[in-house]
Amino acid sequence: MANKYIHTINIIIGVLVLGFSVFLAWAVAAFAPEENAAVIFIPILVTAVWGVGYLVQLKYNSLKNVMIMVPIEAIIFYLIITKTTSLIN
Repeated sequence: MANKYIHTINIIIGVLVLGFSVFLAWAVAAFAPEENAAVIFIPILVTAVWGVGYLVQLKYNSLKNVMIMVPIEAIIFYLIITKTTSLIN
């Protein structure tokens, strides 16, 4: 039963993360000056954080672990987003 919830929660988060990553990559490629070309790797970092979190949750396979990892992932995503906006401006 825990596997069902782990996959459901992570697939929903994964779709949101990948959508955000694609939008951010497009925005950086279209509007950022050439000096900020390294910012294009931020979407890759966001997707990697999600992937690592998903693998950890599958390895330990408990709903309690998911409830701990999801807020940690959200905090990391928030930090990545705020650092990205400060780099672009």
